[in-house]
Amino acid sequence: MRVLLPLAVAAVLSVLAPAAAFADDDAPACLSESELRHLVNSGAVVPQIYAFRTARSHIGGDVISASLCPKEAGFVYNITTLTKDGRLARIQIDAVTGKPTDSQ
Repeated sequence: MRVLLPLAVAAVLSVLAPAAAFADDDAPACLSESELRHLVNSGAVVPQIYAFRTARSHIGGDVISASLCPKEAGFVYNITTLTKDGRLARIQIDAVTGKPTDSQ
């Protein structure tokens, strides 16, 4: 139990902290939940669950945060997972194809 508490605190702090790994001063803000739902319902992007599955299959762990953000070529899901060994891992998933982007 003593090992899990620091991991839980680290996970919560990492979610609350700005996502510096994906920060781009010129990039527009990520989309709201309602904007995400609209794009998924219109078929413009894959549902989050597909992006989560891709992230878990490529980097493992449990998804602790995700956001849909515009990118020059469309949209990407920025996903952070907490791996079994307690590390945070990040991946970008193309929101149209559901595959990892080349810019990791």
